[in-house]
Amino acid sequence: MQMIDKPGLAPIRHLLEDPAITEIMINGSQQVYVERAGQMVEVPGVFTHASQLDLLVDNLVVAAGRGVNARSPMADFRMDDGSRVNVCIAPVSLQGPAVTIRKFTHAVRTFNDLVRHGTLTMPMAEFLTCAVRARLNIVFAGGTGTGKTTTLGIMANQITRGERVVVIEDTAELDLAIAHCVRLEARRANNEGAGAITLADLLRNSLRMRPTRILVGEIRGDEAFEMLHAMTSGHDGSMAVLHASSPAHAVARLELMLLSRGLELPLWAIQRQISTSVDLILQHQILQDGVRRITHVSEVGPVQDGQVSIRHLFEYRLAGYAADGRAVGEFVATGTRPKFREKLRLAAGPGVDRLLGLTGP
Repeated sequence: MQMIDKPGLAPIRHLLEDPAITEIMINGSQQVYVERAGQMVEVPGVFTHASQLDLLVDNLVVAAGRGVNARSPMADFRMDDGSRVNVCIAPVSLQGPAVTIRKFTHAVRTFNDLVRHGTLTMPMAEFLTCAVRARLNIVFAGGTGTGKTTTLGIMANQITRGERVVVIEDTAELDLAIAHCVRLEARRANNEGAGAITLADLLRNSLRMRPTRILVGEIRGDEAFEMLHAMTSGHDGSMAVLHASSPAHAVARLELMLLSRGLELPLWAIQRQISTSVDLILQHQILQDGVRRITHVSEVGPVQDGQVSIRHLFEYRLAGYAADGRAVGEFVATGTRPKFREKLRLAAGPGVDRLLGLTGP
């Protein structure tokens, strides 16, 4: 039985079944917000009694094989349909149970869908397909809910048959159609603090599983070193998600993660490792009109003047907002000649120059 059929979900069933809603945010029984078309909107009168929310939480966590209590008041898991759920109860949640449901959607599954939604242009989509074929190492950066994981899933589905792909996630949510795919999911510690299996553990183990590519749902700690090591040890074409507000911030976060690991390496050596590991950063952002856009497709260049250099290949140039709130701007190929141009041409032919806005030899 799927969780959407559980009786405790009755108060929010209409929200779960509404295809226009991408996220449900419950802040206690008196306040519910949803994300619709990129905008947060309050939905009144969802719960008539606090007990309804308590039953909802019980139905969610029990069906997922999890539990929440005063000793362990937080849980993160997925529903049967792939939607991701986070639950917080007292004592950490002060206004009553806080439940966040990021709905799994089938509305955006291809590059054509991204183009239709205004996330990128067709030349950008064609370039990113070439980048996958050329086995570039790619980081998907952006804030929460900006579409990073969706883009990763769409690009991963461009991987050719015959490759063995290992997918590593904290909570499984990627929608993949890869023939030869091994999916691994991290495990949190139990109530006694034992039994945890981290993303870094899974990454180290994945190197012994004969992968041709490794995909990581999100890097935010020790696994950053393992990921960069994988990218430079014969697993090119790997991809990972990272929370960051800009391509430069993504590089800075990687630097901080490696420094925080306690490696006895100078900063310049860490920067060189990043520079030689990562080829592309795709920056995602939700603008004020609620549309998710890939605002930058950026090349990670060499270390220059004490910093890892960043050069934009594509960017969204925002001119302002119309009277109806719609963003006014355009996607532009900057004409930058990337360091991996020949790698792209070998994989996809000379037509890739047109996509990049390059002229001349």
